[in-house]
Amino acid sequence: MKKALLLAFAVVMGLGLALAERWDMHVAWPPANFHTKGVVRFADLVKAKSGGKLDIVVHPGGALGYKGAEILRVVRDGTLPIAEVLMGNVQGDEPIFGLTSLPLLAASYDDAWRLYQIAKPYYEKALERNNAKLLYAVPWPPSGIYTKKELKSTADFKGLKVRTYDANSAEFVRLLGAEGIAIPFSELYTALSTGLVNAVLTSTVTGVDAKLWEVTSYFHRINYAYPLNMVIVNKAMFDRLPEDVQKAVLEAAKQIEDEQWKNSKKADLASELALKNHGMKVVKNITPELKAAMKKAAKQLWDKWLGIAGKDGQAIFKAYFGE
Repeated sequence: MKKALLLAFAVVMGLGLALAERWDMHVAWPPANFHTKGVVRFADLVKAKSGGKLDIVVHPGGALGYKGAEILRVVRDGTLPIAEVLMGNVQGDEPIFGLTSLPLLAASYDDAWRLYQIAKPYYEKALERNNAKLLYAVPWPPSGIYTKKELKSTADFKGLKVRTYDANSAEFVRLLGAEGIAIPFSELYTALSTGLVNAVLTSTVTGVDAKLWEVTSYFHRINYAYPLNMVIVNKAMFDRLPEDVQKAVLEAAKQIEDEQWKNSKKADLASELALKNHGMKVVKNITPELKAAMKKAAKQLWDKWLGIAGKDGQAIFKAYFGE
């Protein structure tokens, strides 16, 4: 009798294990970054809400070896079941994802949220074309420019080699007279130390992650953009999940998205304070000359993107600007 009970227990446990599924998840940012912390919390919520039927194992710091530009393709093909990626990194696959890193389009978190809500159906449509599904998206704090000397005019951009994070940001600094250079986050500090670059376009949070106060002196709050990171899943793999597990994933995603938009604001304020405490000078009052030049460059990038994004881009702009 005892042997029969043990055998039955083993069978039940075996069935439970068979139902459980493990997904490895790519994240580019270090463990202490608020985006990574949000992803880890998302994975924990999924495991709890699904009763352990789905275990998402987060690999931070790009540990799985994938680069930003290839993330949509590897999720589409099922090489990765799930990943978090900066939208602008995959605009080469789908131009619509360049929207959130268009310069000076959103001037606040409220603007960024409204733009996200307007554009979300278009993001979902683009992902569906790529056998992928959007789970949630979270903004970085507004991007600014780190330099060793204060920027007061376009003349100060001459000779700058700026580490940028996508095609839009590289073109933006080029229009202002600088050179945009793509460098992985893991190589940023060394690139600044050796002079490969001498400026960075990024957020307060990344400035803290990279300890940029050791290699730059000024952070210019130009509110360049509120670029979104999105968590995407291979649609076929998601659709194969039992209905209750799908529900658990979507509930966790909604909860984390709400939390992380608030955490982004908190991280921005905390990171700015950290920059100041380490001797960084935060420049909030950009000169009128520089503002005008940036606005002109931004408009050029808007027009260029609209030409590529076509009717979808035009529809988003019309809804966003209320035209």
